[in-house]
Amino acid sequence: MRVNVFAAADYGSAPHQLLVLPYGPLSSIPCHLRHLKWRNLATATTDDKLLRAPASRIDADIAANGYALVEAIH
Repeated sequence: MRVNVFAAADYGSAPHQLLVLPYGPLSSIPCHLRHLKWRNLATATTDDKLLRAPASRIDADIAANGYALVEAIH
């Protein structure tokens, strides 16, 4: 699956996580995560090594919640 990957702009105020959203104009940052400043990091696929999580888990999270959170490389 093609996705947009976002990183929190200020890692000091948030866990080191990446926000993964489906690629396309209808995806948006969930309301409960909008208080963080996110910056667009990349467009990728769910099996990209950048995401450091199994593609099956990311796909399942997106299907269930509309987004996935994965640990960022620090």
